[in-house]
Order: sequence, then structure tokens, then C-alpha cells
Amino acid sequence: MGIISSTVLKLAHISQNYNQVVDSSSGWQHQFEVFMKGGACKQVFMDFQDCVDNSKKKNETIGQCYPMLHKCMEAHSDYYKPIIAMSKASLNVLDESLVKTFLPSTTVSLNEINEDEDEKFVEFMKGGGCKESYTAWHDDCNFTEEEAEKNKDLVTKCAGLFGKLSKCLDVHSDYYHPILAVKKTTEEHLEKELAAFFPKES
Repeated sequence: MGIISSTVLKLAHISQNYNQVVDSSSGWQHQFEVFMKGGACKQVFMDFQDCVDNSKKKNETIGQCYPMLHKCMEAHSDYYKPIIAMSKASLNVLDESLVKTFLPSTTVSLNEINEDEDEKFVEFMKGGGCKESYTAWHDDCNFTEEEAEKNKDLVTKCAGLFGKLSKCLDVHSDYYHPILAVKKTTEEHLEKELAAFFPKES
């Protein structure tokens, strides 16, 4: 598995970003919600928001909330195309940032990284306080997009495992600061994209 080739990691990443958008006090938050509710996924988006709120109240990860929204948006991609495109662009930023952080001398894309190069990332992840949660996610969630499509329970389970890993990274931020910096760069990119798409209301 590549550094971030798992669909689950990407879905979990995006779900964290949607969570930020839902919590955002930015002027475009309302326009984002209106847009999301303006398409066929209105009820699913509202269920997603409820899932996020309930997870927060229980101090649980929100990873399990995202798959239902992602599936609906993909099924209605004609309407949700701008949001899907912004999410994919932020994933490209995430991929590029990880390569620059862990393999600064390489010129290949993330998909072209070989096993030896990938091992540098794995060693780093297992070298800190999140070895156990990283190993659980890495070992249990190594599947293809096709396998994910056939087994949504696996996606939900792995999104939850990634949520636990994400919380662990925050707790051990001194060691994992390179990962958290990449995450922040990606979140800032997505927020800028959304803010440009949804200009502030006057």
C-alpha cells in the first residue's frame, strides 16, 4: 500500500474537512449548506451533520459519518461535481505534500513510489506513540476501491480506525508534526477553494 493510497484514508481526510466546513464560522458556511441541501443529497447531508454532532457529543470519531454522504454525492455527481472536484484537488495537495515531506529528493508522483520508499513512511508512523493505532489501520484497511465498493461495512470500520489514529496523532503532535503540517496545508487548500466558490454574503 502506498503512503496514502487507501481509499479510507482519503475518505477520512475529506470527512474531517467537511466537519471543519460544517463548524466554520466563515461567511460562506451558509452558502455551502444551502448548496449541499439543494441537490438530491439533502437528507443524506442532514443525516451526515447529525452523525457528526452525535459523534462529537459522545467524543467519538466522525469517520463513520462520511461514507453515506460520499456515496450519495458520487451517485449525483452532475450536481455535486464542484465539491467533488475540490475534494479531489485537496487530495492531490495531500499526496504532493506527503511526497515532499517524506521523500524530498524524489520527483515521482505518490502512485509511482516503490515499496522501499513507502517503508520510510511506515517506519516513521510506527516510530512514535501511535504505532498501535497506525498498525491497526494499516493492517486492517489495505483494500482497493473496488473492494470498498463491495463492502461498505469495511469502509465504515476503517474510517473509524482512521479517526482513532487521527486523534492519536494530535495527542502525540510533537513527534507527528510533519503529518499534522501536511494535514493543515491540505485543509487550508480546501477551505480556500470553498471560500472562492462560495463568496461571502454581503
